[in-house]
Amino acid sequence: MKARSELCNRLCDEPVSGPREDRRETTSSDRCAVTAVMNGRAASPGTALGRAAVVMNMDDMARLKKGAVIVSKTASPQLAMAIPKARGMATECGGQGAAASGFAREYGIPAVVGIAGLMKAVRDGDLLRVDGTKGTVEIVELNGRRLPEEG
Repeated sequence: MKARSELCNRLCDEPVSGPREDRRETTSSDRCAVTAVMNGRAASPGTALGRAAVVMNMDDMARLKKGAVIVSKTASPQLAMAIPKARGMATECGGQGAAASGFAREYGIPAVVGIAGLMKAVRDGDLLRVDGTKGTVEIVELNGRRLPEEG
């Protein structure tokens, strides 16, 4: 496991920046309050709003719900089987040329990669806005509304 981690660190681009607290009481056009903003590298264009699904292993991929935002340490090829269910993707390690970044572009889902501190900042179930055009991931609150899939 340690060798795999070291290989990831050597092969992936350095993360861009860590999360910063950015509590804004103003709301965006979709009426969400932003609680944290994280910057990375834009890997697949577009925007998505969905619940975070932190993927650490194959079991986590198996329980992934349709419409989730995949949050992972690396943009590994194993994520390819989960991407068709996803609404967006964010990874702590990786670059625009990573295998999963290519799959995200192929399936047309927004993706941001190389986000320092992502795995510590995001918890399973957090509401995320992924902007694969700007290279940002925001943790947001819905201000009393529900996502369509939440009923």
